[in-house]
Amino acid sequence: MKKIIFTILCLLPFVVMAQDKFEISGNLSKTISDKIVVLSYKNSSGKDKNDTAAINNGKFKFKGETAFGNRSYLSLVSQKKDVQHSGQPDYQAFYLEKGKYRVVGTDSIATAKITGTQAQTDFLVYTSLMDTMQAHYRVLANRYLKARSAKDQAAMKQVQVEGKPLGMRMNATLDAFIFSHPDSYVTLDLVATEKAAVIDPKVFDPYYKSLSKRVMSSFTGQKLAARYQKAMQLSIGKTLDFTQTDDKGNEFKLSSLRGKYVLVDLWASWCAPCRAENPNLLKAYNTLKDRKFEIVGISLDETKAAWLKAVAQDKMPWAQVSDLKGFKNEVAVKFGITAIPQNVLIDPQGMIIGKNLRGEDLTEQLSALIK
Repeated sequence: MKKIIFTILCLLPFVVMAQDKFEISGNLSKTISDKIVVLSYKNSSGKDKNDTAAINNGKFKFKGETAFGNRSYLSLVSQKKDVQHSGQPDYQAFYLEKGKYRVVGTDSIATAKITGTQAQTDFLVYTSLMDTMQAHYRVLANRYLKARSAKDQAAMKQVQVEGKPLGMRMNATLDAFIFSHPDSYVTLDLVATEKAAVIDPKVFDPYYKSLSKRVMSSFTGQKLAARYQKAMQLSIGKTLDFTQTDDKGNEFKLSSLRGKYVLVDLWASWCAPCRAENPNLLKAYNTLKDRKFEIVGISLDETKAAWLKAVAQDKMPWAQVSDLKGFKNEVAVKFGITAIPQNVLIDPQGMIIGKNLRGEDLTEQLSALIK
């Protein structure tokens, strides 16, 4: 009996792997010479992998193993090393999971139709909903860049006016898809890429908690869960402390400011939104500094010269710290910070009482929290 159980247990991993096999069959109707198809995907261990397939009489095929459902890519590339690359790369994104796929086209992967499993069907549904709006967005983006290059403020403002309702429609469409497809690997990716730049439980939890256990068990789901747990350490009600080197080379400990309200601001010299927010921070600091209020800036710069130049240019008189590791800053890594600007307000006991307070009314927001 024990031998039978042992044999079954030994076979289980192979059974699981067999369930994750995929097969892709392609047919490009026009004759294509000197080109191969490249498949970029995650293997069954979650590692990035590239496979290639020759095209014979317009047909090509891939077989392999993956795990879960992951965004993958098919590309049509030249085999000639001396070919001068011009124009747009010929590729298409799709969702690869266990199962069979069909790729049907003429002489291009970018314009081919890729069909197969449920994840890919979900992806096609989502892209059909967004394609027209994304095309409109690209037109507006190009207009804005041209207007900015010409320093045409009126044209820039007009693009912003036109873009606002479009952005609202795109966000509404994105949200509708997320909440109507909670068990989709496509939805998981959308939450991870479009909703998790700043993880604020009040805003993020409805998206995060809607995801099924099945998709959360995937490689992407596990990474998102780890980021979520880190971000929860910066939730309102948590106590915050850290130690970093200040701009004068001395060790600075946040808890040295116990007894004061402290706005901890994560920023960088290269971050345009951060720099745009600094005048609001300066106004709040000058207004509230006599009410036991301080600001501590944590720079995600990598060079001291750029960091200190920005401090001087923006006339920031408050404490500044950094370990000059960019987004690998120890505080950023500990709390899962992947986008800036971000800030938290702590009370005199070191407890977080506010998050991501910004804007022209920053002083008023802070005044409401400072007793």
